[in-house]
Amino acid sequence: MSAEAAHKCLLDVGVRAVIALPDSKLAPLCQVVRDKAQIDYIQAVHESACVGIATGLSLSGIKTLVVIENSGLRSACETIARFHLSHNLFTAYLIADRGAFGERNWWGIAHHETMEPLLKLLRFRWEYIQSVAEFPRLLDLAYSTVSAGQCSVALIAEPSFTEELLQ
Repeated sequence: MSAEAAHKCLLDVGVRAVIALPDSKLAPLCQVVRDKAQIDYIQAVHESACVGIATGLSLSGIKTLVVIENSGLRSACETIARFHLSHNLFTAYLIADRGAFGERNWWGIAHHETMEPLLKLLRFRWEYIQSVAEFPRLLDLAYSTVSAGQCSVALIAEPSFTEELLQ
């Protein structure tokens, strides 16, 4: 399976807009979304802009997916806190797990260490995704949870998932 298969999963669950600040790990999926033009692709300049755009589109009934690296949670905390905690406006995220076991970049380690505490603090529900084969089921569950109107949801893309996107 590949980024093409992951793209099909997004189509199958009805995602109409991907708002991204892609890192190298999720860039293959973002490139397929952009190139196929079946899903609106909006590339933002900051993670907080991704959150704001996705929230606005969701309010107008458009199913969105925010695609960022886990360091983006730290970067967008204020915007996420205002929408999630103050206004109960929630959305779905696909987050690359930079700093996971086996990370080769020294700067990536702290991204992993701070991710789960931030997700908990910001009232997310999350699941780790290891393969594109489990993407359809987890996307269905994620959007079911978001539709309950109680929290945002993050699918955490483990290295095995992001490596599969390259195939």
